[in-house]
This record gives sequence, structure tokens and C-alpha cells, in this order.
Amino acid sequence: MARGPLTARQLFRRLALVLLAAAAVREAAGAQLAPASDRRRLPDAGAAVAAVMAEAPQEYNSVFLVTDGTSVNNILESLGQVTGLSGVAVMEVLPDQSFNVTLKHAVTLTRKMRRSSRGVTVVVASDDPDFLSAFAQMADDGRLTVWENRVLVVTRLERQQFLALMKKLWVLSMLNTMLLNEDDDTIDLRYGLYSHFPYGPGGAQTVRVATWTPREGLELLTHHPLFPEKYTDFHGAPIPLALWPFPPYWEEKKKVAPNGTVSTKISGRAFLILDTIANHLNFTIGERLPSSSPTDLMSQLFNRQALISPMKLALLPHLALRYDYTFMIEEATLTFCMAKPELKPRWQNLYYPLGDSVWASIMALLVVVPAMFFLITKPWMASGARRKFSPVVAAQQVLGTLLAQNFSLRLPAASSTRILAASWLIVAFILGSAYRGNLTAFLTIPKHPPRVEGLRDLLQTSAKVIMPSDLRLNFYTTFKESNSSMSKKFIERTYFVDTHLEGMQQALKKKEAFVYERLFTELMIIKNFTNVDGSTPMYVVRENLVPGYSAWLLHRDMPFKRNLDRCILAFHEFGLIKRWSKITLDEEKQRYLKGRRQQETQQIEVQEKGTRRSALQPLSLLHLQGPIFLLAGGFVLGAVVFLLEVLQPLVGAVGESSRKPSASVG
Repeated sequence: MARGPLTARQLFRRLALVLLAAAAVREAAGAQLAPASDRRRLPDAGAAVAAVMAEAPQEYNSVFLVTDGTSVNNILESLGQVTGLSGVAVMEVLPDQSFNVTLKHAVTLTRKMRRSSRGVTVVVASDDPDFLSAFAQMADDGRLTVWENRVLVVTRLERQQFLALMKKLWVLSMLNTMLLNEDDDTIDLRYGLYSHFPYGPGGAQTVRVATWTPREGLELLTHHPLFPEKYTDFHGAPIPLALWPFPPYWEEKKKVAPNGTVSTKISGRAFLILDTIANHLNFTIGERLPSSSPTDLMSQLFNRQALISPMKLALLPHLALRYDYTFMIEEATLTFCMAKPELKPRWQNLYYPLGDSVWASIMALLVVVPAMFFLITKPWMASGARRKFSPVVAAQQVLGTLLAQNFSLRLPAASSTRILAASWLIVAFILGSAYRGNLTAFLTIPKHPPRVEGLRDLLQTSAKVIMPSDLRLNFYTTFKESNSSMSKKFIERTYFVDTHLEGMQQALKKKEAFVYERLFTELMIIKNFTNVDGSTPMYVVRENLVPGYSAWLLHRDMPFKRNLDRCILAFHEFGLIKRWSKITLDEEKQRYLKGRRQQETQQIEVQEKGTRRSALQPLSLLHLQGPIFLLAGGFVLGAVVFLLEVLQPLVGAVGESSRKPSASVG
């Protein structure tokens, strides 16, 4: 690669970064720069570092140089000859009484500058193993080093010392780190460049990738590039998991073979996803650490007892500060279930075949059409018929035709009357046919009232909210700390129960809402609240409570997170996650219904007979209660009208007799 002298602008920019960084550290921790004569030296390390930087990919264009007082002048001079670098910053941390404070401030400052840079290489120059261990631990705790940034350690240690460090320290073993060490087994100056592969073909191993000498320069010894990718092939290594197993995501069942051996069968959607990723990246499912609560699961991840938790969790801000998430698995599916609302009385089914606006139009027509019929027809009628024709008679004729009766009056031959009658008969025929055609369906199919389908609908009711205790840590706290008025109202109604089944039973009995994950809730309804014919008194609402997405939880700064993300993204592109969700739920439902059928064989036979007759199901009194009520109402109304007709002549006779003058006695 071509090298050229620095321009004045480049030199000023780099020198400014060096001075600002060193001044910031000295001010923060009171550290003093050691005189050049007192500093330890790494002979010709600068040329070796420059060769590594020139050979490595150039998207990493910023360098942060951290030293414990070891002279780095030759490194700075050599880096100045590497083209493509945008800046170099130097952090010097001296091993004095304020060492820990100084190192912590240096790591914090470096992380701030790292987050504002596109690509960063952190170069650590020291021949003190204690300093290297302290820096690696502090960089890990302070989240300075992630896979997207490179770390190059320049040192002069015995072989067993640096091999032990690369195996023990997370930053050196798992992350994008290489170690440049001066060989001590030769007279001539020579540096070896090493990389640790935690999941190599034969297990964890440290490989010498290249050698640098002043005469030959940098010589690659393996097929690996500098700063190699470590996680495209795990070579069958086991990966420990943190589990909080619950169906349909993860379920383990013991099976005993005829020879007495016990095996474990794992099923569930999370297992299907993880097993497919494991086949692609060539790792195996290692130790499965069970958790009794989300707190245990997160503790196992934080302490690196496990690296992955394949149990999806909503993307919550307070968790993102301590953990990593994979690419999203699906939308955050925290939701709630409720008891289905009671059916409306069947007698109202007489009203449902037509909509409200249609009924209103019919009522308007029954007022307008008789009036027009009376006004247009009466002038053309004979004198005898004209005297008997009244608005009431016109209304009776119009209503009768709507009920499929014929005109009882002889209509005049006038064109206006015939046009009006023909128009009304067509409208009455259409309305009557539509009503009668839909009436059978509405008499036999129950009419469900509107249901609660989201948080807004729930808050418009008086129903309380039930949560299991395992949601208290994350979701309850998130709702409680939210500024949303709806979330505050939601929390005010919330109380906790010990088990999921107890909460769902109370929700069914008290008409309340039980909050939990969607697929698990649907499975609980299938297993505990579903009849043999597939009907259930409970339902899961359409909307989710938490806007956003959910993903798997990882240990923070997980180095192979991007490899997992590529697989999950590919699953989304091919629709596999939705497909696996459907398959898992359908299998659980079929397994449950099969067990129920085996226990209730006789009941199933009766049910199947009823199902075969369902296409020709006869109407029962329950279906016809509307017409029966209408008939009863007609009888009552007819009786009242009959009494009025009987009493009216009597009342009129009494009134006339009271108005006659009494005879005078002469």
C-alpha cells in the first residue's frame, strides 16, 4: 500500500486528538506523563503495528492508543505513515495509587470517542500482564470493546503468559482481538501475531496467524486474514442457554426406551428456530440452565453462565442498558384474554336481517307512500268508493302488500295510480325477499355482541386486570413508569395471582382481563377451556399491549450477535417464523384434542352424529322465540283493541243518555 507524508492538516488533527485525550485523562485522574527516559520500550513495535494496520481492512480509520507508560513514540511515528487513518488518540495510565480511577476514566473517555467514530482500533501497548488484565476487565465492564471494533495488544511476554491471558480474558478470547508479541526464542527481532479461536476445530485454541520481521515484513502463516471472523463455524461446540421454558416456545419431555434409557425430546417454536440456526452455524445446544423466574434468567446471562436465552422478550429500554437483543423475532405479543360476552336474546334476531338504515327507510316509506297513494287515487275513484276510502284504508293497503298480501280495493284505471302501485309492489317484493332470505340464517346463527379488542376498549369497561407474578419485574414496572394516561389507568386496575391457570379462571368467572403472552395464552385456552367440539368460553383480543417488537435476550456485547441476526432475518424473508408458530400451535391443539377424544369416545360419537346433521338442522323453539313473542304481542294488542271496540258503544250510549233533557212534570 502506498504511503505518503502527512499533510499539515492531518498532522494537526491527529496531534490535537492526542493532546486532548491525554489532557482529559490527566485532569480526570491526576495522572502524570512519565519522562521519555523512564519509559519501557517495545523495540520496532511501531513498524509491526503499522504493517498490521496497513494489511487489515481500512474501514477502521481511527486509532486509540492506550499505554501504561511504555514508550509509544515509534508506534505513533509509524502510524503516521499509514494512509486512511482519520485520527490517533493516546491514553497513558500510570501504575500509581490512582491507577484504577485513572483507567476507569480512560476507558469511559475512549468509549465516548469510540461511539462517535465509524470504525475504531484500540491499540494497547504494555509488557505488564497485570495491566493487560486490568485493562481487559475494565474495558469489558465499561463496554469499550464490541465486535464492531478491533483490539490490538502489543506486548513482550513469555509464551505461557500471553497464552493464559488470551484464554482467560473475555476481551482477548471472544472479541475481535489480536495480540502482537515479541518472540523471546530467537536472537533476531521478530513479532508473532496471534488470534484466539474459542470454537476451533479441536476446541479453543490460540493460532499464530502471522509473523513480522524488520527484513521480511508481515508474513501470513495461515489461511486466516487479520482480525478473522470467528463465528461462522462453531465446529460442533456446545452453547449454554438460559431457559425459562413454557409451551409453545420450549417444552421438554422425558421418554423411556424399552431398554430403560431415558431421553429428552425438545419441542416448541423457540427450539425450531434455535435448532435451525445451530445447524447453519454448526453448534450444538449445550447446558440448559433452568430458571424459576425472569430474574434468574437475566442473572445467568449477566454472569455469562449462559450466552443466549431463546425465550423472546419485548424490547424494553431498561433491559437494553444491561443486555443485548437479537434481531426482532416478532411483534411484542403481550396481550390479554377475557370471557366471551353473553349472547343477546334470540327474539331480537327478527330485527337483524336488515340494517338500521333499512328499517328507518321502511318506516319512512310506510308514512310517505300511503299519503301519496291516498292523494293520487281518491280523485279517480267512484263516488261510493270515494266515501269509504280514507288515509287509514290506504295505509292498510300499503302495509298489506309489504307483507305479501294483494290489494283488496279495485284501483282506478288512471296511469298515475298504476305507476305508483307498480313502483311500490317492486320495492315491497325486494324488501320482503331480502328479509325472508336472511331470516333463517339469523334465527339459527347466534348474534355476538361487540367484544373488547384492545387496551382502549378495556378501559371503557369496569373490568379489573389480572397479572401473574412473573410480569411484575419488567412489564408492570414499564407500565407504572410510563407517562401515558392509559397505562396509569391500566395499572390502577391491576392485581397479581400466583399461577396462570388461577388468573385465567378468575378472568372467566369475574369477567376480568388476564394479561400474558399471546401464544401461551392461546395454548392455555386450548388445554383448559376448550370443549371437545372446539368451542371455548374465552378469547384472546386482537391488539397487543406493548407497541414494538420482541427478541431473544443475549449477554451484553455478544460477539456473534450479528451471525444470529443474519439467520433470523433470513427466516423472516421466507416467512418461516410465522409458519413455525402456526405449526407449533396446531400440533398442541391436535395433541390435546386427541387425548380428550380418547377419554370421551362415546361423547365424541354423539357429537359426530350431530355434526353430520348440522347441515339440515331443524329450527327449535329457541330459534323461533322471536316469532312466538311477536304472536303473543299481537294477541295482547288484539285483545286490547277488542275491549276498546266493545266498550266504545257503551260509553257513547251512556254519554248520549246523560245529555238528554229530563221530562217536566206538569
